Amino acid sequence: MKEETVRELIVDGRFLQQQTTGVQRFAVEIMKGLAGCKEFFFTVAVPGSVEEFPFAADNIRFEKVGKHGGIRWEQFDLARYCKKRKLPLLCLCNTIPIRCRAFIVLHDTLWLDLNKSETDPWLRRKSQWMIHSFANRNLALFTVSEFSAARIRAHYPRSRPIVLGNGWEHVKEWKETAVEGLPQNFYLSVGSIKPHKNFGYVLALAKNCPEKNFVIVGGKNQKTESFLTENGLKNCFFTGYLDDGSLKWLYARAEGFILPSLYEGFGIPPLEAVACGCKKLFLSDIPVFKEVYGDVANFFDPNDQTHTADLDAGKEISPEEREALLKKFSWERYARELAGHIKQALGEKK
Repeated sequence: MKEETVRELIVDGRFLQQQTTGVQRFAVEIMKGLAGCKEFFFTVAVPGSVEEFPFAADNIRFEKVGKHGGIRWEQFDLARYCKKRKLPLLCLCNTIPIRCRAFIVLHDTLWLDLNKSETDPWLRRKSQWMIHSFANRNLALFTVSEFSAARIRAHYPRSRPIVLGNGWEHVKEWKETAVEGLPQNFYLSVGSIKPHKNFGYVLALAKNCPEKNFVIVGGKNQKTESFLTENGLKNCFFTGYLDDGSLKWLYARAEGFILPSLYEGFGIPPLEAVACGCKKLFLSDIPVFKEVYGDVANFFDPNDQTHTADLDAGKEISPEEREALLKKFSWERYARELAGHIKQALGEKK
């Protein structure tokens, strides 16, 4: 029997230089899954400052490339490396060098869908010269939800995005770490102070429900401080950034998990919460949350801060619903699907 050819790819490893959000989580877990795909060999190219490599396998190696960091590293150092190696490039976190043809995972089109005031100005400027690459220079284009696929097609009509998804199995590796100084009963929220995360809604909810406690994993700004002071709120507890073990401890003990986002490409935290045993989900009624979480969640209007979600009336997640939701999503399955599509595309390019 003829032995199958091993295909080599370069992976854009800049995500290892970044703080872990949903996009970086996707990249790390997918690479762990690709470690089992022996028909591929991956060279993960990383900036020189990267010292930790979270996935190791016989078919994955790391190589430090260039002298820059950030976007300059990707657009110049990585581009030169790809030109020298003459190998396909796999980019898992939204951007690619404009001079390279690549397999790309575009998680959302946030910078095109939201108002200029709601997104980073540099991100919007960058998007203008990235459009050509997304639409015309990808070997295959992937995304993480049907919602994101529809938005990509709306902006790039010639594109044919392939839908993968996100997983939850990484929480099984987290070891719980107790978080001190919090009330026994609380509702949990996780996110940033970026406008589209809409965390003013959680503050309004705390104001409308003074008898309940709210733990918010993330930072606060002066606007948040002013709201808390002006309304005399004593039922909000900000933890700042927490490690994974502390987050798992909170997920498992929360009365409910609240995510009031105005925009997401998928939204991993509710899936993590369900996997850790959280009793209820309260999510904004945006299309992607309805697509992913369906009948499991309680939905509310994120723009109505007067009539906020009724936390007492919210339905609890049954064991059957929890099991069914978790069965729908798997890092290992998406890694296999990604590998299959790459293999097919490379075969067609011969």
